[in-house]
Amino acid sequence: MDNKDLYYIDFDKLFENYADKYYAAHEDEYDSPDDFARDLDKVYHEWASSPQDVIGGLSPSEFFGNIPTAELIDILKGACVGDNNPNSLLFDRIAGEPSLIGDLIELAKESTDEKLLLITLSLINELGGADSVFYVDMIERDIDACVKEECIESLCEHAEEVKDVLLARAEATDDIGKIEMYLEPLTFCEPGDDRILALLRLLLASDPNVAYVAALMGRYGDERAAVDLYKLLDDCDYAEFIEIRNAIEQLGGVVDAHYRDFSDDPLYKAIKGKK
Repeated sequence: MDNKDLYYIDFDKLFENYADKYYAAHEDEYDSPDDFARDLDKVYHEWASSPQDVIGGLSPSEFFGNIPTAELIDILKGACVGDNNPNSLLFDRIAGEPSLIGDLIELAKESTDEKLLLITLSLINELGGADSVFYVDMIERDIDACVKEECIESLCEHAEEVKDVLLARAEATDDIGKIEMYLEPLTFCEPGDDRILALLRLLLASDPNVAYVAALMGRYGDERAAVDLYKLLDDCDYAEFIEIRNAIEQLGGVVDAHYRDFSDDPLYKAIKGKK
C-alpha cells in the first residue's frame, strides 16, 4: 500500500475495533456499556499511542506526527470526500500548526463543499480565527446556511471590531435578507448607534417576520426602539405578541400580560389547553 493511501484509512473504525476488544477484555470492571463510555477518552489515548500493524507498527499519534506539514491541507481535502471524515488526530495535527492558518483561509475562500467548509472554519477558529472581513465576505457567498451561521456566530463574538464594515455593507443594499444577516451580529454591539437603530426600524417595516425583528431589537438594547414595538401590540398574533412583549421588557418597558384577548388565537388555545 502506498504511504499516502494510509492517510485515508478509516482510523475511527480502527479505534472502534480497539475499543470493542478493550471492553471485552475488561467487561468485568464495568457495570454497563454506559459505565465504560466514561472511560472512552482514556481508552482513545491508549489506542492513539499503541503500535498498529496496519500503519507499519507506528502508533496513530506517531503516524500523524510524521506527516509533512506541506501535505496536511491536501490530506484534509481528501479526508472530506464523500462519506469520509477527518479523524480527530488529523484535526489536532492541523490545529497544532499555526503556519497553516493562511492555507486554511484560502481553502475556505475557494471551497463550496459544506463539510469541508465547516471543518476548515473550525480549524481556522482553533488557530485563533481570521480577520473579521473574511467572515463578512463568507456570509455574502452562495454557500450552505449552516456555514453562514458559523461565520455569523464568529462575527457576533467580534461585533464591535467589525461594526463599521457591516454597517457600510448594510447601508449599501436594498436586500432585506442581507440587512437581516448583517444585523444579526450588529445587535451585539453597544446600544445607542443611530445607524443600527435605523436599520432595525427599516427591517421592522419591511420584514414579515415581526417576532424575529422584535427579538433583535430587544437584544440590541436601545430603549428608543420600544416606541416602535408598542405600536405593534394592537395588530399581532399571540406568537408575535410574546416576542414583542419580551423585547419591550428587555428595553425597560412594561406590557400587561392581559393587554389583549387572544382567546380565539390557535397558539393561545393550544398553550392554554382550550379546544
